[in-house]
Amino acid sequence: MWNDRSNCALLPLLLASLILFGCSSDGGGEASVAAPVYSGSTLPAAVTAASAATLGHAATDGVNEAVNLSKTGTGIPGLALAVEATNRDSNALAQKVNEVATKVLEGFGAVDLPAAAVLSFDQLNAQTNSTFFCGGSVAVPDNVDQNAALNFTMTFYNLCYDDGITPLVMDGMLTFTETETAFTIGFTNFSVTIDGTAESFTGTFTCDTTLSNCAIATDFAGTDGNIFRLENVDINGDEFSGYILSADFYHYELGMVSITTDFAVTYGACGAFPDGGAISLAGAGGSSMSVSFNPDCSFSVEGFDGSSAFGPETLSWTL
Repeated sequence: MWNDRSNCALLPLLLASLILFGCSSDGGGEASVAAPVYSGSTLPAAVTAASAATLGHAATDGVNEAVNLSKTGTGIPGLALAVEATNRDSNALAQKVNEVATKVLEGFGAVDLPAAAVLSFDQLNAQTNSTFFCGGSVAVPDNVDQNAALNFTMTFYNLCYDDGITPLVMDGMLTFTETETAFTIGFTNFSVTIDGTAESFTGTFTCDTTLSNCAIATDFAGTDGNIFRLENVDINGDEFSGYILSADFYHYELGMVSITTDFAVTYGACGAFPDGGAISLAGAGGSSMSVSFNPDCSFSVEGFDGSSAFGPETLSWTL
């Protein structure tokens, strides 16, 4: 049966992680658009003069994605996009999703359930003494035990929640994996729909057992329409002071480079692209490059391919 003590351990991470979504509009109440899934190269990328422009542009898409993940100040991906799409206060949206998660766990903790139990919305209402659930269901397996490693899947089936203020619908799969040193939630096309706008996310959220150090991995669509991946995202800063970050970035053809910040990345004068700051990319065989963001909305690249230097070269965002 569902072990009630495990709720206390799971709840902080579940509440934080349930907001991990990348933004896409479903056109008003239709099924949400599938979240991007990366299927490209995972080998280290060779940084060369020939690949510098492509890597510089694409890695900046990765920086932009990381910044979007952090705009709420919580490091939770997609919440800023959800706020923008729904014109809602970020704290209010976070509290709303947290409220749903709390109620679901309360419902499962309040009843002796068989293995692989599914609770419909009306059963959740009965177990939580509420009328907030308005459709769909959620499934949690039997093997959630505080005294054992947590390895299970929670699946939302268009679970509707409406407290009279902000109706939302959750759909998709969360996979929980626990080891002695880490706790990971995997998201498989997990989405939340609010006012006809669907936020969808595929990726992972990994924390140490104290939940104090967490890393995000997410697949996302770049400005060229191709799917990229970010892993081990660590970002700090704000729109006033700029952003300092590190991450592993995967280009679908060229492979993986590690991103670090040389100077805080700033925004404002160049739309979605940075107008200041610089990053470094480290690739295969000791190759590396710097990408500098210029106030005239161009970017400059120079680097070392493992045997010789290249650049500097100034480029446009419209490659």
